[in-house]
Amino acid sequence: MQVALFENPKLESTNKLVVQRNDLVNARFALTTLEMRLFMAMLSRIHRDDTEFSEMHIPVTEVVALSGRRPSSNDYQQLKDMCALLASRVIYIERPSKKKRTSKSIEDAPSFSNTPLMAYADYSSEERALVVRFNDRVREHLLQLNEGNFTQAQLMQLLKLKSAHSYRIYWLLKQYGSFGSRTVRVDDLKRLLDLEGQYKQFPLFKMRVLDRAKSELAQTNLAFEYDLLRGTGKGVEQIRFRFTPVGSEALLPSALPLSEWQKALVDVGVSTSSIETINALIEQGEIDPAYVLFVVSQQRVKSSKGKISSLAGAVFTAITKGHALEDYRKSLEVRQKAATRKNTKAVAEVLRYKLAEVREAYELMQRKGLAKGATFEENVELVYLSQGFRRIQDASGVDWLVKD
Repeated sequence: MQVALFENPKLESTNKLVVQRNDLVNARFALTTLEMRLFMAMLSRIHRDDTEFSEMHIPVTEVVALSGRRPSSNDYQQLKDMCALLASRVIYIERPSKKKRTSKSIEDAPSFSNTPLMAYADYSSEERALVVRFNDRVREHLLQLNEGNFTQAQLMQLLKLKSAHSYRIYWLLKQYGSFGSRTVRVDDLKRLLDLEGQYKQFPLFKMRVLDRAKSELAQTNLAFEYDLLRGTGKGVEQIRFRFTPVGSEALLPSALPLSEWQKALVDVGVSTSSIETINALIEQGEIDPAYVLFVVSQQRVKSSKGKISSLAGAVFTAITKGHALEDYRKSLEVRQKAATRKNTKAVAEVLRYKLAEVREAYELMQRKGLAKGATFEENVELVYLSQGFRRIQDASGVDWLVKD
C-alpha cells in the first residue's frame, strides 16, 4: 500500500503552506512539469525552523501519479531522465545594482548568480522513492524566511496545476495577491519562464502559455483574466493580470504537541509531510499508532546492524506499504499468548478450598490428636483466616476458603 500526497484527495484538505523568497519567485529558470511537482514536494517538507537542508525521500507516486493512477514503466523512465537533468538545472537570480544605471557598461550591470537547484537527485528502487537534497546555495531563498520578503502558497492549490508554466505564473500572481493585479512585460515574462527566443508569434504564446495557465488557475484561488497592452507599435508589450485579491495565510503555524508515535517518527528523521501522510492513514483507520511504533523500533534495529541506508525512508516505506504488518501481527499474537499465560498463572496461584473438605481434614487430624484449635472454627481462624484466607460462598451456595 502506497499513499502519497498527490493521489489521496483527503490530504488536499490540509492547509500546508510552501514558501519561497521573492527573488526566487522572480528568478529565471525552467523546470518540466515533473520537476516542478518534485520541487513542490520538496518545498512541502521544509519546516519553518529548519536551518539546514536534509536529505528527502519522496515516494515516486507523489511525483508521477495523479488521480490514483499507478506509475508505469514510462513514468520510471521519465524519472530516470529527470534525475539526470536536475543536476544541470540552474536558477538565474538577478540582483539589481543599488546605484542608478547611467550606461550599458559592465560597471553598471546588475549582479547575478547562476545557482544549481539540487545537490543531487537519486532514485532508490528498494524504497521506490526519489532521494534528493537542495543545493546549499539556495538556502537563503528557502530557509528561515522571517523577514517578510517571501511569498507563500497553499499546497492544496498548487496540486491542481498541470503545466510547469502555470506553476510559475501562479507564484508570480500570488506575490501580488493582496493587490489583485500584476502587469508584466511580455519579454520579462518570457525571460522568467526561460522562453526567450521562443514563441516569436504572440498568438502561439497566448494559446500555449497564457490561455493554458488561465484555464488551470481557474481551478484555484487565483483565477484570473488578462488584458493585452500594446505599445507604440502594433505588438503586445505588456500583460495585465487581473484577479480577486487573496489574503496572506499565516506562515506555517506552530505545531501542536506531538503524540508518542509522532515523536518517534520525528526522532528518526521522517519529514513533516510524510508524518501528515501517516496521520491521514491513522485517521482513516488503515493503520494503528501502535504499528507505527513497532515499525520504528524494528527499523532502528536493522539500521544499527547496517541493513538499511536510510532509517527515515525505510520507516516511511514500511508503514505506508504495510511491509511489517505480518511481523506486527505475530508480535501481537506473542504478546497475547504471554498475557494469557500470565493470567493463567495468576489464576493458578489463587488458593481455593471447599469448607466441607477443610472440615473433613480437621476431623481426621483431630482424631489423630494433631488438629490445631479445640473447635473447627478455632482451627479455621488459626490455620486459614490468620494467613489471609477469606470465607466466601459461590452462586451455588458452596462455602469456600480463598486466598488470592
